[in-house]
Amino acid sequence: MSPNRDRTNRRTVLKGLGATAVGLGAASSAASANQERGGRNPSLELVGHTTLGARDGANTHGAVSEEHDLAAVGSFVFGNNELRIVDISDRTDPTMMSTIGTDPEGHSSDIRNSDIHPTKPWVFTANEGGEDAGWAIVDASDKADPQLHGPFTVEDSHSGAHNVQTFGDDYLITLGHGRGVVVYDISDPEDPVEVSSFEEIHTHAAHVRGDYAYVAASGNGLYIFDMSDPTDPEVVAMFDYEEEEADVPLRFAHHAVPHPSKDIVLLGEEVGGGEPGYKHVIDFDLDSGETELLASFQFPQHANQPTGRQGFWWTGHFSDWGVGDQEDVLFSGDYKAGVQVFDLSDPGDPVRIDQYQPTEGVGEIRRKDPARLDLVDNVPFTWGAESSLAGDSGHIYVSDATTGLYIFTLEGY
Repeated sequence: MSPNRDRTNRRTVLKGLGATAVGLGAASSAASANQERGGRNPSLELVGHTTLGARDGANTHGAVSEEHDLAAVGSFVFGNNELRIVDISDRTDPTMMSTIGTDPEGHSSDIRNSDIHPTKPWVFTANEGGEDAGWAIVDASDKADPQLHGPFTVEDSHSGAHNVQTFGDDYLITLGHGRGVVVYDISDPEDPVEVSSFEEIHTHAAHVRGDYAYVAASGNGLYIFDMSDPTDPEVVAMFDYEEEEADVPLRFAHHAVPHPSKDIVLLGEEVGGGEPGYKHVIDFDLDSGETELLASFQFPQHANQPTGRQGFWWTGHFSDWGVGDQEDVLFSGDYKAGVQVFDLSDPGDPVRIDQYQPTEGVGEIRRKDPARLDLVDNVPFTWGAESSLAGDSGHIYVSDATTGLYIFTLEGY
């Protein structure tokens, strides 16, 4: 199912972010870049925030649907998981309305990732933590009283599911369970049916644009699937780490987010120790199957990561593109680096233009609790950001493992 393409040697161009700027501020580098790009001085402005209460465990991915004024934030805890349902109808005052567990009976798991149905207030959770974990559907029509469908087990999974992604109204893509890509028909939420799978690669996460799923395939890099027939996903392009060469390491592909309108994709790496992973900008042609690595970059404070229980500090995590006039802007949740903002109007020359350390409400939250991980008792620890995935308002929604859910706008871009 691999596309025919000329596998020529492509050399990445390492642009100035990782090489020239060190330290949390990197103010001179950002100022110089802004002068070169029209004298703008963009900055993230905080609109609203909730700590989500003094929760046990850590917050994970925050999925957002502006159409339904709904945010859903998962949890990472050694114990029963919970999905935190948030009303975002007032962006200045996001309010947690309820929580609901999605564990299989008698089993504990983490909600590592979640997604929201494109037209219904249904939240899909990826439950990770053993072969009995899997995924679930939460109907949040009544945010104060959500209803659970499932949970459901991925057959022959060894770890539940790490990532879920809706495709159209009737299908769900699951990944990160040892079976590659598995697709379900979810038209009946009480009885989902597996309709196809692609098991030749190990996968971690996916995002959808149109009829295509852009898959971060761990050590295999980027795979793009034509999903127009969900019962028969077909690989139409790839940037395979095992076959490509670059001037920087090509390591664990964590997430792949296609640009809203251009044929480029941001492939973000998550690396747990040593030199941090890179963010790669990859150009693709769906007709020919050709891909090209345009740029690779690290954020300025790319110190080698600590060892032991404090790994993963200095690495990238989930990111998303902006909307409208900001669709060339990348918003990235980068763990200890907080929220970072990159200008990719020139995809071959990414420039960091702002950074925000989300520490609001730190005095209100529970820390150093036995149920928590040392990893996330350190502030900030930013899990991810959504903007275009959430809607078209231009707000940026950020989940921090310790301090909760944030809503921003980017001013001055």
